[in-house]
Amino acid sequence: MSPVARQAVAHYVGLSQTLNQQQDSSSVQTARAHAQGILANAGFPTQRDEAWQYTKLTEFVKTHFTMAGASHITEQDVQKFMPPYPVTKLVFVDGWFSERFSDDLVDLPRGVTIETMRDAESISGGAAALFNHQRAFDVEPFAVLNTALLADGYYLQVARHTCLEQPIFVLYLQTRHDQIANVRNRVIIEENAQITLVEHYASLNTDALATVSGCTNVVNELTLGESAQCHQVIVQTQNHSSYYFNNQFIYQAAKSQFFGFYAGLGSVTSRHQNHLWMNGERVESSQNSACIGRAGQTVDSRTDTQHNQTWGTSRQLHKFVLDDTAIGVFDGMIKVDRLAQKTDGQMDNKNLLLSNAAKMDSKPKLEIYADDVKCSHGSATGQINPEQIFYLQARGIARAQAVHMITQAFLMEPAEAIVHAGVRHWVMDWLTKTLNDSNA
Repeated sequence: MSPVARQAVAHYVGLSQTLNQQQDSSSVQTARAHAQGILANAGFPTQRDEAWQYTKLTEFVKTHFTMAGASHITEQDVQKFMPPYPVTKLVFVDGWFSERFSDDLVDLPRGVTIETMRDAESISGGAAALFNHQRAFDVEPFAVLNTALLADGYYLQVARHTCLEQPIFVLYLQTRHDQIANVRNRVIIEENAQITLVEHYASLNTDALATVSGCTNVVNELTLGESAQCHQVIVQTQNHSSYYFNNQFIYQAAKSQFFGFYAGLGSVTSRHQNHLWMNGERVESSQNSACIGRAGQTVDSRTDTQHNQTWGTSRQLHKFVLDDTAIGVFDGMIKVDRLAQKTDGQMDNKNLLLSNAAKMDSKPKLEIYADDVKCSHGSATGQINPEQIFYLQARGIARAQAVHMITQAFLMEPAEAIVHAGVRHWVMDWLTKTLNDSNA
C-alpha cells in the first residue's frame, strides 16, 4: 500500500472510530468495527486490481472527505430537483436524512413502512436489519467503506399484496465539497407487492466549473418476495468534479420481477454496480443503463447477474456516449448455476464515440454450468456512420444538429423500457438536457 493510500485508510478508519464513539446501537458499532478491520488490511484498490484496471482512484485517495454534517439549504433548492409527477418524497442532504424537506413518514399509504436509520430501532430486527448480508459486502471496497462510515439511510418495507401507484422519490443532494455522503438503504418488497422507486443523485451547484467535489457512497439492498415487482430508476447528475459510488445488492424470490434503469450523467469518476441474485423459479429481471461521459470523466457501470433456479429470464441493454477524453467502462457477468435449466439471458452493450480521444473498455461475460439454456452477450463500439450524417445534411440539417439527433436517438433506447410514463419522460428530459449541455 502506498503512503498516500495508507494515509487515506488511516483517515477513514479514524473517522469510523469517531462515529463509533456516538450513542449508536451495538449492532451498528459492531458492523463498523468489522469494516474497519477489512479496510485497514485491504485498503483501496489500484489499477493492479483487474476490477479497477480502468477506473483510477489516484485523486480520490488524496482527498480526505469528512462527515461534518449537512449544509443549510432552502425549499427552493429542493424544488429545483423535484420531478413533475406526484411522488412520496425523501430527501438526504450530504448523506443525512432531512426531515424538514421530506414528506411525513407517518402518513404513508397502508402497508408501507419507512424509517430512517436513526429510528431503525422501531423496526423488526432493529438497526441490524439495515445490513443483513455482510459477507457479500466484504469483497466490494466501497461497500466496506460504506459500512465503516455507517451513519444514515432508510428502511423501506412494503407489505404483501400492497401496490403503490405513486413512486417513492429519493433525492440525494450534494452541497459540500469536503463531504462524503455515506448512505445505507434497505428495501423489502413482500409477496405480491409492487413499487416504483426513483432515486436522483444531484449537486446543488451544477455549474461544470464549480469547485464542488463531494463524494457519494451508497449501498442499496433490495429484497423481492415471491411475485413481487420493483421498478427502480436511478439518475445521477452530480457535479463534474465529484465522485459517485453505488453498490446495489438485489435478491429475487420466485416469480418476482425487477426492472432497473441507471442514467450515469455526472461526476468525474462514477461507478455503479448491480449485484443481482435470481434465487427463485421463473424470476424476471431487466437492467438497462444510459451513460454520457465527456471532459475527462470516467463512467463505470457494472452488472453481476446470477441465475440460480429454473426458467429465469434476464435482459440488459447498456449504452454509452463518450466525447472529448472521457473513459467508459462496462463490465457485465451472466452466471448460470447448474440448477438454472431453461435460463434465458441476454446482455447487450453498445457505445458511441464522438471523439478520437474517447475510450471505451467493455467486458461482457457468460459463465454457464447448466446445459439447457439460451444465453447471449454482445458489445459494439464505434463512431457515427458518415452516411447517416450525410443523409440528414442532404435534407438541410446542419452537421452539428445531425450529430445531435443521431446521438439522442441512440441514447434513448434503454429508457424506453421504463413503464411509468411520467418517470420515463423525466428521465429522457435529463438525458436530452445533458446532451444539450455537452454541445453548448
